[in-house]
Amino acid sequence: MSGPTRYLTLVTLALLCTGALGRPCAASPVPSDSVAASRNISALRTVWSFDRAALEAAGISRPSRLAYDPQGNLYVLDSETRRVVKLDPKGRPLYGVGGYGDDDASLQMPVDIVVDHNESLLVLDRSRGALVAFDRTGRFLGLRPFQGAAQEEAHARGARILLDSFGTLWLLATQAHDLWPLTGRLEPARSARFLTPEESVGVPSAAALDADGAVWLHDAAGGRLRRFTSSGRFQLLAAFADSAGSIASADLSVDGAGNLYVADAAAQRILIFGPSGALRFARVMGGARIPWRPMALALSSSGSLAVADAERNEIQVLAVEHEAAP
Repeated sequence: MSGPTRYLTLVTLALLCTGALGRPCAASPVPSDSVAASRNISALRTVWSFDRAALEAAGISRPSRLAYDPQGNLYVLDSETRRVVKLDPKGRPLYGVGGYGDDDASLQMPVDIVVDHNESLLVLDRSRGALVAFDRTGRFLGLRPFQGAAQEEAHARGARILLDSFGTLWLLATQAHDLWPLTGRLEPARSARFLTPEESVGVPSAAALDADGAVWLHDAAGGRLRRFTSSGRFQLLAAFADSAGSIASADLSVDGAGNLYVADAAAQRILIFGPSGALRFARVMGGARIPWRPMALALSSSGSLAVADAERNEIQVLAVEHEAAP
């Protein structure tokens, strides 16, 4: 790697998580959604779908994680081919990164992805315990191992990464039963627990941050959804309006109005909760005859919801519709 290129890579990785002087990177404004917040969600309408044949043509075999960039492009993590494929807003493949290999730009066990405010793709490689970065064009930027206690957690089963509205990267620490903000060196930025009290966190399997820094957490031990304040204090449990009362597995995302979107694979449904934890909408995706289990989801800034069934190798993009204003 040439001197200038190596310098650019190191500088880019140093700024992925924190800005100068350790302050969070400046964030793009989070879109307000006051209209959506004041009106009930009435439907999730299918905009387009990718069946198995279409995904295989794009080189995707098992879509396990999804992420949108600010332009509405969808990134699909394929856990089988170890690649991340970028699709344009109409679902057309643009390029793929990663894949099998021994060089730094290859991926050994990619388990999660986020897209930062510079539209760089960050991949959590669990086998390496490292973060792998690519720019918006797919150019490899560099690989950086997690440091300190975050190194062991990054290797742990169930590890996830999140990006907050200020550009700070977070690690879901499943062994410590906590959520850790990270420094630019990819080490925990806090010495004390963030999610408290400790007994309010069982087995964390997914998390999502809203624009104000509040945290929604899925507890796999009890199948519960818990909300914590921006200071990490336990606030409330989500309330269910059906007889199930729990969620066996989940992926989570929060929109600009603070609504929580939940992929409940076991019950083959998408659930939407308001900021207060009340269930606002439910959409069944499959059934006994034609199963469709949403295992991953992502929200775009324009309100599109992408959901993936890894077993069927299918992706659907849904539009969130609201009741007409009076």
